[in-house]
Amino acid sequence: MLKRTLAALATGLLLTAGLSAQETTPQPPPTPAPKPAPPARTEGQPVNIKLDLTITDQTGPGEPGKRTVTMILADRHDGSIRSGGSVMVSGHRIDVTLNVDARPVIVNDNRIRLDLTLEYAPKPVTENATSGEGRAHLTERLGLIIDPGKSMVISQASDPTSDRKIVVELLATILK
Repeated sequence: MLKRTLAALATGLLLTAGLSAQETTPQPPPTPAPKPAPPARTEGQPVNIKLDLTITDQTGPGEPGKRTVTMILADRHDGSIRSGGSVMVSGHRIDVTLNVDARPVIVNDNRIRLDLTLEYAPKPVTENATSGEGRAHLTERLGLIIDPGKSMVISQASDPTSDRKIVVELLATILK
C-alpha cells in the first residue's frame, strides 16, 4: 500500500511539474498572414482610341461657331493638346485658348472610361470685346463612361454675362 501511495504521489508530482513547465514555456508568436501581392501593372490593350470633341459656340440667333479637336491615344495613356494665340478685337489684343487633356481606359464590357479636362477661352463677340461682356471661358474636368461609336453631349454651359451657349460633344472610337 505504501508503494501505491508513493507511486500515486510521484505521478501527481510529475504531472504537476509537467503542467508548470508548459505554463512557463514561452509560446512562439503566431506568424502573421502574408501580405497580398500588389496588383500587376497593366499596360492596357494594344489599341488606340480616337476622340473627336466638337465645341459648338452659339451667341444670339446667328450661325453657331464650331471647333473640333481630334486626338488619338493608346489605351490607358495620357494625351494633351494645347492650342492658343491672341487676336485683335476692337484695337485690343485678346488671348484665346483651346486645351484638352485626356486619359481613356477600355473597361471589361468594351466601353471607355475617360478622364477629360477641357479649357476653352474663345474670341469674344466683337461688339463686347472691350466691355468684358460675352468673354466666355470654360474649364471642365469630367470623368465619363463612353460607348464607342456613339456621339454624346458631355456638357452644356452658358456664359454668365451674355446669351452665349457652349455645347461640347464627344465621339470615341476604338481603332483596331
